[in-house]
Amino acid sequence: MNLERVSRDDWILGGITLLLVIDLLFLPWFSISLGPFSASLTATDAPDGALGILAVLGGVLLIADLAMERLSPQTTLPAINGSRTQTRFVLAGVTALFVVLKFVFNIHFSDFGFGFYLAVILTIALVYLALQVRNGMSIAGLGGIRR
Repeated sequence: MNLERVSRDDWILGGITLLLVIDLLFLPWFSISLGPFSASLTATDAPDGALGILAVLGGVLLIADLAMERLSPQTTLPAINGSRTQTRFVLAGVTALFVVLKFVFNIHFSDFGFGFYLAVILTIALVYLALQVRNGMSIAGLGGIRR
């Protein structure tokens, strides 16, 4: 395993994706209080927990795709439009789609926990960074420099 093949851009994209997966799995998306009782639910819990699970799956696939390309370059994987960066952008978009659907199907701003708000920031960052990488822009250091 040669970690020298993993660029700073790869670490950033993979790190943001990993943070989003952790958020979806463990941080409270919904906080509900009824008198002295309160409960917290993650994105993978009801309601519509399947959407959270599909978002997690999309993030895990993005990380796996990045790891396979960098750590096992001899392995041939299917690519969208013949581009690994395009494939990762689509995976980021699919992940974001399921996060957005989870939100749209459960709009209750008074019930959202801090995990939801963090997921919004991480999802926007994920899609933006994947788009930058797809377009050949460096996301580490100077943003306007083409690789």
